[in-house]
Amino acid sequence: MSDNLFPHDAFYYFLSALTGVVALIWFCYDILKIWRLRGADGKNPTVHDKRFGYSMGVVIGAIGVIGVLRYNGVL
Repeated sequence: MSDNLFPHDAFYYFLSALTGVVALIWFCYDILKIWRLRGADGKNPTVHDKRFGYSMGVVIGAIGVIGVLRYNGVL
């Protein structure tokens, strides 16, 4: 009898899927926010701060998605 309540492979794929989905949602959400700011006043410092923050979110989301794909041998 095994001491594991959940098989190792199922746990591995569950965490990979969860991490990948969260990173993908983060990436898409920040891309959408940047898209909505395209017509905003470029002289407003708040707009610059938002663009920078959303672009950092895009980078973090991309790193998450690429990391999950590379970890699972897809890339």
